[in-house]
Amino acid sequence: MFSLDNRQLGLLMMLSVLITNLGQPIFGYLTDRFRWRNVVGLGVFISVVFTCTVGFMPNVWLFAAALVLAGVGTALFHPQGGGLAAHASGQRRAFGMSIFALGGAVGYAVGALAGPMLHRLGERVGLGPLQGFIFALPLGVLLAYILHVFTGSYQVAAAKSSFHLRVHLLPYWRQLTPVFVVMVLRAVTVVAYGGFFQVLVGDRGLSVYHQGLVLFSFAFGGALGGMLAARFSELWGARFITAVTLLLSPPLLYYAVYAPFAAGVVLLFLAGVMVRGGEPVNIAQTQDLLPHGVSMASSIGMGLTWGVAGVATPLVGWISDYTGSLAYAIVLTAVLPIPAAVIAWAAPVARLQKSSPMDVPSDDDCTRHS
Repeated sequence: MFSLDNRQLGLLMMLSVLITNLGQPIFGYLTDRFRWRNVVGLGVFISVVFTCTVGFMPNVWLFAAALVLAGVGTALFHPQGGGLAAHASGQRRAFGMSIFALGGAVGYAVGALAGPMLHRLGERVGLGPLQGFIFALPLGVLLAYILHVFTGSYQVAAAKSSFHLRVHLLPYWRQLTPVFVVMVLRAVTVVAYGGFFQVLVGDRGLSVYHQGLVLFSFAFGGALGGMLAARFSELWGARFITAVTLLLSPPLLYYAVYAPFAAGVVLLFLAGVMVRGGEPVNIAQTQDLLPHGVSMASSIGMGLTWGVAGVATPLVGWISDYTGSLAYAIVLTAVLPIPAAVIAWAAPVARLQKSSPMDVPSDDDCTRHS
């Protein structure tokens, strides 16, 4: 639409990633601090409206503004959505968060196929680039309304005391830091492959449907990997599963870039299984460490991590423009899961906070609240 080079495209991606993800800790803190209720539907509504209308923006500045506002909606949804999923999971938070992540990953994967279809549909009826997304607006608004109604009747009761950073987060930063670093290193790789692999496929002359297929494969592999890793972590432990899945991912990521298209799709699916497998396990670890601020903990794993990783996207674009090889720039990030695995394995097993019934709501509390 705006004839951007890879560096500029990386900056635009970074802007979207930063707003979407770094906004989550802010909203997570506000949700726990002021006990906000039922904002998940509102967040989805805001995101839907600006995502579906982004193609109507006449210049790159308004296009970026629409991305920012869509990101604000996403940032508003995730912390409380993750908190609800964690509460509903009981003692099996890793598995519960893998279900929550599965929904997002499958939606992201399906969107990778639906996006090109809506784009083509818009072109066939005389609309401009990306303006076909408007056809998804009614469904998105309906789903936001349903979510608002459902979460209004099922809410986690507020903790007896409000969340305070000094009391409920800062004392545990030593335990959180290794998990956070592991998640950031993983996220840089995922952002690079998820953001640029489809651009690489397009540069090779393949259609937007092929581009959507590679993103679908990577995202769906991540969803399946999260479910499997969460289940196995209950048997073998979070540290073992995190380290093993990360170590198995670099060869798959490397060969996916240079393989023929069909083989590359399969390899990218398997790479998604491995590189993203430990993601819900690590999110559950942050929630276990911060039971007094589950929304805040969710925003660290699902937001802050990806916001920090998003800073790497302009660097990938710059390396691509400098070397003349987008494939080389992407592959450089395939080595990051190795130090992430070392950190995950070497880090001491964190001692989880022992929550008190006076601080963390029980099922009976939630029943009475409903």
